[in-house]
Amino acid sequence: MLIISLSLLSAANVLYNICMAQQYDTIGKDILNERINEIAQFVLNVPDVEVIADLDTEQQIVRAFRTDITKHIRCDTHEAVLHIELQLRDSTEKPMWARNAHYHGYLVGEHQIPVYSNVIYFHPDAGKNDPGYYAYSWNGYDYRLNYKVIRLINIEGKQF
Repeated sequence: MLIISLSLLSAANVLYNICMAQQYDTIGKDILNERINEIAQFVLNVPDVEVIADLDTEQQIVRAFRTDITKHIRCDTHEAVLHIELQLRDSTEKPMWARNAHYHGYLVGEHQIPVYSNVIYFHPDAGKNDPGYYAYSWNGYDYRLNYKVIRLINIEGKQF
């Protein structure tokens, strides 16, 4: 009976600590949001910044999406995700760099291993303007997502 009581007490302490952590987290967010202009100036290290709008922080996936080919691979001891998009023509709804950034973020978050993204263009005119990357750099923030662009028109055929 004593062991059960100690286990319940231990579980109650864990739950209490979790609840307290969540309360501190919520309180911290509320306080920082009240002074967001000053916080933005501090973290960005710029004197003049304007917070234009609150963005939704809930990241629920409402719309399902599917990559064309996604496989867990191993080369020697190196494990990764191989991601291949097949494009007949240029992407029209969103630019391919934006689609790849979306897929890449999901795949890295889900599998927590390197992701190697590729786009294979079939039509001779497709992919001519696809840079094979998405990048930005400003004030110490640097981001670059590279993916391989393969235009079949540029590959010399082989006879078998």
